Amino acid sequence: MRSVTTMWILLALVVASALVVMTVRHQHRIVFDQFYQTREQHDRYQMDWGRLLLEKATWTTTSRIDNIKKDATERLGMSQPDPEEIVLIALKKSPD
Repeated sequence: MRSVTTMWILLALVVASALVVMTVRHQHRIVFDQFYQTREQHDRYQMDWGRLLLEKATWTTTSRIDNIKKDATERLGMSQPDPEEIVLIALKKSPD
C-alpha cells in the first residue's frame, strides 16, 4: 500500500515538473523573440544614425557653406551687416 502511494506521489511530481519545464521553455521562446525583435530595431536605428551622420557631414562641409555664402552674396545681393547696423529688440513675455 505504501509503495503504491509513493508511486503516485512520484508520478504527480514527474508530471508537475514536466509542466513547469514546458512553461519555462515557452516563456523563454517569448522572451527570446522579443529580444530578437529589439535587436533588429536597434540595428535599424544604428543604420539610420549612420546615414544621418553622413548627411550632416555632407551638408556642413566648408566648401558647401562657402558656395551658399557666395550665392547669397552674388545672386541675392546679401551681405553681412556691420556691427553698428545690428539692432537688438527685446521681446516682452506675455503673461499666461
